[in-house]
Amino acid sequence: MKSKLPYIKVALFVCLMACGTMGLPNAYGVFYTPMADGLGVGRGAITLHMSISNLAIGFFTPVMSRSIAGGHKMRNILTVASALILASGAAIALAPNTMIMNVAALIRGIGFAAVSMLVITLYIGNWFDKGRGTITGIALSGSGIGSAIASPIVTACIERFGYQMAYLGYVGFTLLTILPVLLLCPLTPQEVGLLPLGAEEKSEGDEQTATTQDGLGLSFRMLTPTFAALITFVLSIVLITSLAGHMASLAQDYGYSAQIGALLLSASMVGNVFSKFALGATADRFGVFKAIICSLTTTICGLVLILLNFGGQGALLASGFLFGTSFSIGSLGISLLTRHLYGDAQYSTAYSTISLVTSVASAMGVTVAGFAYDLTGSYAAPIAGGIVLAGISAACLAYLHWRVTTRPWEKKARA
Repeated sequence: MKSKLPYIKVALFVCLMACGTMGLPNAYGVFYTPMADGLGVGRGAITLHMSISNLAIGFFTPVMSRSIAGGHKMRNILTVASALILASGAAIALAPNTMIMNVAALIRGIGFAAVSMLVITLYIGNWFDKGRGTITGIALSGSGIGSAIASPIVTACIERFGYQMAYLGYVGFTLLTILPVLLLCPLTPQEVGLLPLGAEEKSEGDEQTATTQDGLGLSFRMLTPTFAALITFVLSIVLITSLAGHMASLAQDYGYSAQIGALLLSASMVGNVFSKFALGATADRFGVFKAIICSLTTTICGLVLILLNFGGQGALLASGFLFGTSFSIGSLGISLLTRHLYGDAQYSTAYSTISLVTSVASAMGVTVAGFAYDLTGSYAAPIAGGIVLAGISAACLAYLHWRVTTRPWEKKARA
């Protein structure tokens, strides 16, 4: 029997990379207040550099996709990305003003484009042929684990050593999570003489069934109502998840300590972890639409309870847990939905386009929420806006389900 060790290794190391490159940025919000105080500027001015970084990730992810398709080695790409992340991280930590911070953030975004969601899901799609939803959920749970663990630790480091030293440690740990994939994981199993896990179990007669299950056969075209609904759904969900960057500050705005703020963010990330497990397994068993509906329902409940803010500290942390389920949609749900609609062959092209939208949405969300707080002195408006966006995303999801079940002429003709 073929050893499962190479596949287990890839799953674990990709999970670790997700922890460092997707999870730690979710804990980035703990830096906003000390950075703003240290540089003597508002929170909106500080969040701008993260917005620039997110935009750079979006614009350079399609470049990354074309580079892989053009035959560039993943190891070389990750080496250059690691150097850019290290250099930009040091510059951001030691920046004497926001202008230098913003320039460094651009370089940071270019580096992070090579360790983005697209690359992580490509690894999983290439190495695993069966149960991708469950495996992707397990791997991406690393992002929630990273945030949940990092938030209180980084907060304590900031209080003890200052935000500059804490930020340097933050960057160093990020690089350590990339190294195992860089050194030990080829992008495809064929590079080491293996097949995707489960591929050998398919008989010739199962190939057509697998193709049908992998996607609906829709042609990837931007100027269609289906793609417009998908983009609106993605935009709404990512704007909601961007509120996590302000969770630590939100708790302080409600009168709690910085440590409670860190615990609120950690509670959100715990919800992130559990919901990715649940969404992946539910998608494999019942379909991606039903899985996303479940996570969207709990997200709305979390946002409403955070806005109402009753029941004390325990209730606030429980609300944060429910809000954290939005991350399962913002990463795993969007990825699975895109693959479901357009299939494996078009996934890289479609998702690299969508990644630009996710980056723009992240940039918009975190900055608008920061300036909204500066303007109103409260996080009530951003949270209420998140509830409205959740309703819009639910409408888009219902429309997408209707389109793919009642518009067969949009599907490609199959041989």
